[in-house]
Amino acid sequence: MMPSRFDIGIPQHCLGCDRAFCGAYWQAQRVHRSDTHATCNPDTLKPISGRTISIIPRLTHENNQHEQDITERCITQMGRTLQDVISEWVVKFNSREIDRTRMPLNHAEMITAETHICNECYDKLVGFLLYWFRISTPKYLLPGDATGRENCWYGYACRTQHHNEDHARKRNHVCRPTRSR
Repeated sequence: MMPSRFDIGIPQHCLGCDRAFCGAYWQAQRVHRSDTHATCNPDTLKPISGRTISIIPRLTHENNQHEQDITERCITQMGRTLQDVISEWVVKFNSREIDRTRMPLNHAEMITAETHICNECYDKLVGFLLYWFRISTPKYLLPGDATGRENCWYGYACRTQHHNEDHARKRNHVCRPTRSR
């Protein structure tokens, strides 16, 4: 376990998962980077505002590839890039326009655009922001094959979407549950 070194003035812990990352320490000590361990790579722990993204993380929309595809096509159809959409939603997130109760990161209320988080937590944040992007997008802006789908009763919490391709494709799962299990 990495010892705490508070004297270097550089964040060394991910606020999203509370893990320590030694890359910032070693970089401050002018030690060359190591690609051997991800925790020692200075690119692993960065502020949210200093990150870029070009592909939708796999865990987005509860790992539902059909919903990810719809989101990607929606973004493209709108003439935007994923980075453009995420940048817009980071601003909304930072100004507290988004309900954070379902955010899959620790210390959700403390996180801002300047918070240092690790790559895994950034992927979770992107998935969270894309959920809000999708539920706030009017149906007429979705791809044609997505507009006629009914919402699944269980929404994002549906377990069937993970093992039944037909169900995952036929129902919208980027919605709130209307029934509980």
